[in-house]
Amino acid sequence: MICVAGITQLRYPVPWHRIEREPGKWDWSWMDGPVEWMRRNGMKPILDPLHHVSFPHWLKDGFANAEFPALYARFVRQIVQRYEWVQQYTVFNEPLPTLILCSQSGDWYPHRRTHDDFVLMAANAVRAISLATKELRSANPSVELVQIDSCEHHRALDAESEEQVRFVNERRFLFHDLILGRVGKDHPMHEYLQKHGFGDELLSQLRNEPAPFDVLGLDYYAHSEMEWGHNAVQFPCRRALGFAEVGKQYAERFQCPVMLTETNVGGTVQDRVTWLRCMEEQIEELSKTADVRGFCWFPAIDATDWNTLCTRANLKLSPMGVWSLDDVRKVRHSTELSDWYGKLARAEASWRDMPVYAPEPPLDRDLAGFFHLPGFKK
Repeated sequence: MICVAGITQLRYPVPWHRIEREPGKWDWSWMDGPVEWMRRNGMKPILDPLHHVSFPHWLKDGFANAEFPALYARFVRQIVQRYEWVQQYTVFNEPLPTLILCSQSGDWYPHRRTHDDFVLMAANAVRAISLATKELRSANPSVELVQIDSCEHHRALDAESEEQVRFVNERRFLFHDLILGRVGKDHPMHEYLQKHGFGDELLSQLRNEPAPFDVLGLDYYAHSEMEWGHNAVQFPCRRALGFAEVGKQYAERFQCPVMLTETNVGGTVQDRVTWLRCMEEQIEELSKTADVRGFCWFPAIDATDWNTLCTRANLKLSPMGVWSLDDVRKVRHSTELSDWYGKLARAEASWRDMPVYAPEPPLDRDLAGFFHLPGFKK
């Protein structure tokens, strides 16, 4: 279906937890078939070796384990040696929201809930990114690294929330700044990092040996723009800036090409068609001021279990994919959304050709802050 749609580039996970079920023992049966199919059909995958908590079950304490950076770099070395022809990688997907869910909200393993835990895991994450980047560039000097994180913007609705909003608006750039070696004593996050245990020795090492990326991947959803009142997030956002404006803030800060690497909205096929139209308009607007390299809807196929943040395998469908599943058809099938996605990928249509549907509840409420954007207007 992807080939028929005209898609030639795609993000594809490399499930560490399936491949290294026991330390140092590698089983590539999950990966070899799909990767060979992509090679034969001229696809250009962006391999993603670490998506959220996809580390092996034997890695005690996950990102808090001091051995994690070296073990992850070893895994990446195995990947690049096995699939030498692949040219693009995401070294560590979405470090910011991943570590928040592991270390502050407690939703994901190892279920921690403190700033100290977040900073400990952040230090291990940037060590891992640095080591894995060295492995990739050493094995393949022409490799292109797509560094992906959430694309956020925060707005204070009252004076009580202004300090927290200043903090989270700086935190959204933290992992990019760390791996690029930009965090010194004058950085707005330096005091916070020091207070919670991020050592000066590691900061100095990162400044002396940065791990630059080639493309900045931005993951943007309806919840990416957050408004704060009484020091708590208020949802839905009452008036969004839109991806074009928020993405521009990232592009100007880091002065590199950008890619919309994830977006979706859960709902009916018609709801998703309208969101796709809006995001196509927004990425066209962003391309006026930034070097935009691509658009990726996540996921390609309806997902399951996101109603519990994938903490329980209840097989409950999450209707958010380009291609659909349902209670009757458990195999992927085409919809109006996949038809439009294919037309856009083949350059047979633009967002102006697409229909606009009135969102169904609760999206009529959740997306109201986006209705002023051109993509929502007929």
